[in-house]
Amino acid sequence: MLGAGMSPLRAAEWSITPLYSASADYVDNRRLLLDHDSSESGVLTVDLKFEKALEDMQFFLEPHYSFRRFSDNTLGNGDDRSVNGGISFTGERSLLSLTASYFDQSTLFTEVLESGILTGNTHRRMEQAGVNYIFNQSERRSLLAQVNYQNVKYYGDGAEFLPGYRYDSGSLGERFAFNEKGSFTVSAYGSLLGSDSRGGDSHSVGIQGELIYQFTERTNLDASLGESSRVLSGTSSGGTDASLTLTHQMLLGRLIAAYTRSLVPYGSGFLVERQQYSASFTHSLTPKLDTTLAALRFQNNETAVLLRLDRRSYNSVSWALNWRPTENTWQLGWRIEGIQSQLPDEKGERVRGWNTSVSITWIPRPKPVSR
Repeated sequence: MLGAGMSPLRAAEWSITPLYSASADYVDNRRLLLDHDSSESGVLTVDLKFEKALEDMQFFLEPHYSFRRFSDNTLGNGDDRSVNGGISFTGERSLLSLTASYFDQSTLFTEVLESGILTGNTHRRMEQAGVNYIFNQSERRSLLAQVNYQNVKYYGDGAEFLPGYRYDSGSLGERFAFNEKGSFTVSAYGSLLGSDSRGGDSHSVGIQGELIYQFTERTNLDASLGESSRVLSGTSSGGTDASLTLTHQMLLGRLIAAYTRSLVPYGSGFLVERQQYSASFTHSLTPKLDTTLAALRFQNNETAVLLRLDRRSYNSVSWALNWRPTENTWQLGWRIEGIQSQLPDEKGERVRGWNTSVSITWIPRPKPVSR
């Protein structure tokens, strides 16, 4: 919701892009349990993006706050807070980007696709930092380096079930552009997870290849395949990482299909192999009205299910409408979603739920501030 319509306008040096929104929802089964009650919630959101742009440097800082309250008092405080920041330096042949972020979010939203532990009055605090470096050795060859840091902790009533983790990852590779339509990248990568969970410490190292290709002006492919050596919960094994994203732009719409198989850190303090399938179709019904149909599936590996680290799978189908009565200023949205999953326990009984929401967003014109 926050990303929609946020197209910041750069002034000579500084610009400020505000965003204000209000939304309400009805959720049939918010915790995804067998015995459940429905609930409603209301949200007020404020988002500000500060940017500065010079010839060889760009900087942004984006604080965000969402005030959320539920009709069911047992769900507790649903407020979300975050701050994102970054700075990039552009040289004659290089680009260096530094990013950092802080999130404080309710587990009712962060753990739906991870540990499956959805408790009221429990929040996740996440600190992230990253460094990306690109050096153009020639017109066709580039050196790529990336390092990321992530630290996750929980507080509140359900924190005893979520010890959190520290996750460090990085990669080093080289990209070769074979023509104006495509490139191929070979890189070595690795990750290290530290956790207070017994047997939770894990690491992996591997090598992967990535192909980016533009078939036509409207159709793009991004695919990667990697093999890694892993130590997960004290057990050594080999594994395959893969991703595939196909995007097709139509005259009045866009189709995106994606698949990912990767290791993902969970709040329970373990590194879990997960597969994700997604597809979405967006179509412009009128110049001011868009509709989007989307499907999503997450599937955890058998080990994660047997250890009761998460649900076996999570499936959802959604339909949304987005109306812009005024260009880039006001937006009204409606969305409905159906969900099917399982309980994260020995029986793994099926659970179902559905939800619907409405939202209104106001994006005032960016305010340039020149010196």
